[in-house]
Amino acid sequence: MIIWWFIFLLKGVFALPICTNQPSIKDYAVLSALLPLHSGDDCSETQIRGIQQLAALEYGLNKVNADLSEYGDLKISLQILDTCNNPNRAVKATMKGLVSADQTCIKSPLFLGYIGPDDLESFINVHKITFLLNKTHVLPYKIDLKEKPANVFFIGTDQTGIRAKAILTMLSNLGWENYVSVVEDSIQTTNLLDLLVDLSDGKICPVGKPIMLPKSENGYTTVYKEIIESQVHSSVDGILILVEKPEALKPLLKILSNSANSQKSPFVIYIISVGLKLWDFPRSDNLKIIVMQEATEFTVKNDIKQYFNDSLLISYHEQTRTYKRSCNHNPMCLDSLEDELDSTVIPITYAVHLFANALKMSIDQKCKYNLDSPGICRNLQSMPPMEWASLLRTQSTIMNGPEGPKRVRFQMEIPHHVSVYMWNTVTRQFDMIATLTNGDRLSFVKNVFLPASIRSNRSDRSAFCQSHKIKQTKPPTTTSVEDATDSKEDDWSPIWQFLPSVEKNQHTKSTYQGIVVMLCIGFGFLIFMIVTMRILYNIFKFKQGNDESSNRRRNKSAKAPKPRRTSSVTSRRLSRVSSIISTRSR
Repeated sequence: MIIWWFIFLLKGVFALPICTNQPSIKDYAVLSALLPLHSGDDCSETQIRGIQQLAALEYGLNKVNADLSEYGDLKISLQILDTCNNPNRAVKATMKGLVSADQTCIKSPLFLGYIGPDDLESFINVHKITFLLNKTHVLPYKIDLKEKPANVFFIGTDQTGIRAKAILTMLSNLGWENYVSVVEDSIQTTNLLDLLVDLSDGKICPVGKPIMLPKSENGYTTVYKEIIESQVHSSVDGILILVEKPEALKPLLKILSNSANSQKSPFVIYIISVGLKLWDFPRSDNLKIIVMQEATEFTVKNDIKQYFNDSLLISYHEQTRTYKRSCNHNPMCLDSLEDELDSTVIPITYAVHLFANALKMSIDQKCKYNLDSPGICRNLQSMPPMEWASLLRTQSTIMNGPEGPKRVRFQMEIPHHVSVYMWNTVTRQFDMIATLTNGDRLSFVKNVFLPASIRSNRSDRSAFCQSHKIKQTKPPTTTSVEDATDSKEDDWSPIWQFLPSVEKNQHTKSTYQGIVVMLCIGFGFLIFMIVTMRILYNIFKFKQGNDESSNRRRNKSAKAPKPRRTSSVTSRRLSRVSSIISTRSR
């Protein structure tokens, strides 16, 4: 990281003289996009997800540039930066975009900012650079960050909760009561599993610790052995696999395809990003698999596909040509899963519109007195980056979609869509059997239902999660200090110990605790009112007593007789009179 910082600063120093006293005003703005167009160690494998995100950007720019015609020749150009689906390469691509902006004298707001990358690990590394340089950053969906930076904006809300809800809906329809969890080693998938366990409320729960998928292909054999052992040693309804990137699942599917074990539990696989093809999955009647692919709803697919990059699409199909030659017109070669659009496509299109709307508003504010030529003025070029970020944060616009006009803004609710696929033993191919909308609306394709063979038919055993929960709540005969502390914190009310033990279950316990709380509050309020009234009464009584005593003193002093003059005063007056008379006689 230090080396890359040094290269970045070095390039910045060389780029400085180019922009000194440059008089020309650019007639275009730049939007940088960090996209996973390729993957692999040598960045040579084309990714369909990156092709779709690029098409979404082109689709949005085509519309907003048409609306910018009233601002002269102003256009928004797209700078494509390939992250190669790798955090380190994402950092290189980000610095490349910054150096290019410096050399062409493009600053905020003409350098609109970055869109992507949408995987958390790459974004954390990239944001260390964009945060220091006050470059705006827009992501498709909200992600959990330790801090809340002012330069990061999210189009959609956090999807973790609705993903967990969709998985829980599927498991409930399958009749599962427990499962073995296999999770990709990423923050998004581990958070998804934690929230799934919380939402299930003890009705559907994992058995044992989650099995983590390794980041290298060497450890997948060990993971497969752990999955098989978990099925042998425990009675489970199935295996739940959660992955963010399709690349994390391919080695495991390869092992499952080559395995001869017929005593396998059914699999439910939830995939966040598109990229897997149906021929990647094992084709066996003994192995029951349900694939849940998070995607974009069908209404916008054709509009986006018109903007697919031809050269990238040809390269992508070249990668699968070898496989398709060996298919011999097998129905599996007609891959319907390949037609699914990534769930980030719609938010990326919205991001382009919000950037364009903010640019138009900044031109109206800064260049309103520029009557000679419409478009960019020098006041706009000197706009501080923080002012541009504050303006972008407040943006909203109206877009005409398939369902009519819709207000687009940051942190908006975006419909969640999941396509459900399952192996058809008759046609011997994967068919789409249902769609899941907003986590709880499961709509099956006409005359297609979940077969009974994949449902849980173990009626002879008790519910694992509930019995496990009861075992946890029963107090043991000998408890440690930690267990005693936990039970003490659970039974927080001292009155609880006097209640009948037969009624001390989870439902009645919460009811009694609520009654106890209300009684305590009412009793405390009553004591407070009594003490307050007593204090006010004493104050009033004391004041009244003081008034009565002062009135008595005044009446007593008024009725008392006036004191008589003493003889000493009379003698002094007589002597004064005699002295005056003697003086006159002289």
